[in-house]
Amino acid sequence: MNINIRRAEKKDCKALAAISAEAFSQPMSEAEFERELDTKFSRTLIAETGGDIVGFINIWLISGEADLNNIAVLKAYRRAGLGQALLDAGVLECSGCGSITLEVRESNAAAIAFYRKNGFAPVGRRKGFYEKPVEDALIYKREL
Repeated sequence: MNINIRRAEKKDCKALAAISAEAFSQPMSEAEFERELDTKFSRTLIAETGGDIVGFINIWLISGEADLNNIAVLKAYRRAGLGQALLDAGVLECSGCGSITLEVRESNAAAIAFYRKNGFAPVGRRKGFYEKPVEDALIYKREL
């Protein structure tokens, strides 16, 4: 599979919202993605294959630290290396940052395994962080 990773553009926001809706119980809207693209400290990258947008990563870069807000790949394209390609490209966007932090649902074993495989370690918990359903978030961090 040929994968192209690039910065998101306004024309991509509808596809990004559709991916978010498939992946998350509290998805980002098209308007929210447009706001992210207008935010100086936000970086949104997309994964394309065969001309289709099939995944994205959104990271905030603030005061020398990075926060991975969301990473998602369409179900039909999972387990094909797209998530890894997005994470690798996202980390490259974090040059000058000392670390990257993220929250993950406590029940999301697949994501936790993915993050651990990529050098993230647990550093805390946020009680009741997620809604639909209510669930704790585990905080993971990777030094860069």
